[in-house]
Parts: sequence; structure tokens; C-alpha cells
Amino acid sequence: MPKNTTTKPDDLQVLAALERKILWLASWMIHNANHLRENSDGLKVGGHQASSASLATIMTALYLDVLRPQDRVAVKPHASPIFHAIQYLLGKQTRERLEAFRGYKGAQSYPSRTKDADDVDFSTGSVGLGVAQTLFSSLTQDYVRAHGWGLNRPEGRMVALVGDAELDEGNIFEALLEGWKQGLRNCWWIIDYNRQSLDAVVREGLWARYEQLFQNFGWNVVILKYGSLQQAAFNEPGGETLRRWIDNCPNQLYSALVFAGGAAWRKRLNDEIGDQGDVSRLIERRSDDQLAALMNNLRRTQGQPRRPDDASADGDVSPGHGGAAGARMGQIRRPVTRDRSTTVIP
Repeated sequence: MPKNTTTKPDDLQVLAALERKILWLASWMIHNANHLRENSDGLKVGGHQASSASLATIMTALYLDVLRPQDRVAVKPHASPIFHAIQYLLGKQTRERLEAFRGYKGAQSYPSRTKDADDVDFSTGSVGLGVAQTLFSSLTQDYVRAHGWGLNRPEGRMVALVGDAELDEGNIFEALLEGWKQGLRNCWWIIDYNRQSLDAVVREGLWARYEQLFQNFGWNVVILKYGSLQQAAFNEPGGETLRRWIDNCPNQLYSALVFAGGAAWRKRLNDEIGDQGDVSRLIERRSDDQLAALMNNLRRTQGQPRRPDDASADGDVSPGHGGAAGARMGQIRRPVTRDRSTTVIP
């Protein structure tokens, strides 16, 4: 298990390399299940590749740098390929089970304590229930310790990796209310705001409703959006104009520009905000590749991350603008408050 020390830049590079391996292995697992292994009936197996990849960065940081032996994690159902890939690298999963992903005796579609062989803390196949389990597990831990039991053991954090569409489940909001009543603490919910759902695209701007909801229940809410390149650009003359444009850009347009690249970014930005002196110079100082790197740099950081060692913590690792850009390794920062529960909305 990781030691409770400050993460150094070299360690961050190692984590980034491990993230790439984990993402490759998870993608291969899904590809193998659908296209390589024998399939007598030709039916698609699936595997939720995109909504799994959106948590590659934060799960790498959690499992390889942040979690302690006493911590427990509920992994969102669609992130099981990333989870199984991490467990394989840790020696807790076999190649045979990865090759049989979503098959008989293979790694399960959704993390399962009864059917999986690797280190599953909470079964999360029933969408939303794993999230609520972390909250009630934290309350149970407090109840046990309040009665003088287990005081010789350290308190654990209960962490839920939550799909944004998973917040449609009513039991989550019932749990939030109960947590507020009982003074919930030592609980992190990390909302994977990738806007992907089996039913539809998650509604534009819903993150603001989530933020208000969690704040109303007393949670320490951290919104993760801009990467270090963007933060530096915002400090340049014209940077605030660029920030406003990013904030107001519809998700579907941002996604299309990420795909199109630097020249498309330049044309769009010049057409819409490029006649304003300072911001025009900000754009022109960058090549097409540099401009694409800047605009795709949502939540990428290049600072020195620090491991959280308090009762709650803030994560700064996650995917891009509404799921448009790829995930990058970022910072793990110290919490604003010690005892309150934390939700992170990437």
C-alpha cells in the first residue's frame, strides 16, 4: 500500500505511465471480448469502453498512490475494465479471467464481491446502490467507534466513484439526507461527469445543480475543470475572455473542435473572440499544436501533487470537457475541511 508521503514529480510520471498501461489493458479486454475470442452466436459483448476510460486517471491515482489499507471503494459499474486492469497489475487478477471478461467465470461486467476473484470492496452491479453503501458504511464505522469498539484500528475513508447518470437513482438522495442527519464524514464521492448515459446525453449544465445539491447537504464540493496550461493562459492579457468562451461553449461544439484539431480551434476562436486585441495575441502566440494542447487541457496539471492524509480530500484528476477530452494525471490536493465529506465533480 502507498506510504503517506508527498508525491514527487518523478512519481507522477510513473503514475502517468502506469495509467497508460491500465487504459490499454482495459481497452484490450473489451476488444478481445467483442472481436478476438471465439463467439459462436456473433452477439456483441459490450464493455462500456468510453465510460470506463473516463475514470482511468483518477482510479490510477487512487489505487496506486492514495488509498490506505483501511479505505474502501465502490467502483461505478461501467468502470469495471479499469478496475480489473489495475488488479491485474497488482497481482490480484489473472490473465485468464481478463480474457474471459463478460464470459463464464471471467472478470465481471460490474464489480462483484461474490463472482469476482480480485479485491472488490462493494458490489455495484445495481446502479446507485454502491454509492449509498459507502455513506452508510461510514456511518456504521462511526457507530462502532462511538461504542468503543475497534479503536485500535485507524479510521477508513469510504470512497464512491459515481457515474453522473447514476445520480438519477433516487436512493442516492435518500442517502444524502440521512448522511446530513447523522453528521457524515470520512466519505468521498467522486462524480465522473462525462455526460454519457445509456438512455441519453446528460443534460447540459447539470453539474451546477449537483454542486448546489451537495452544498445544501453540507458537503465540501470541489469542481475540477481547468488544467495547468489553461490556468496559466488565463493569467495572460486576454485570458479572462478565453475563459468565458470556454465556459459558454456548448459541449457538442467543444467535442467537435477537440476532434478537429488546432486549425479548427484557431478559426473558431478568431471568428468569435479574435478581434479583441489581447486575446487575439494570446491565440497568435501559439502554433496550431500548442493551441490544441491548450484547449484540450481541461484538468491537466503539472504541479507537485500531495497525498491527502486527512479525513476528506480533493482529487484533481479526471477527463475532459463534458467527456470530450482525454484524461490526464493531475494533482491530489489537501482538503479544505477535515471532517466534512467531500464530493468532487470533474
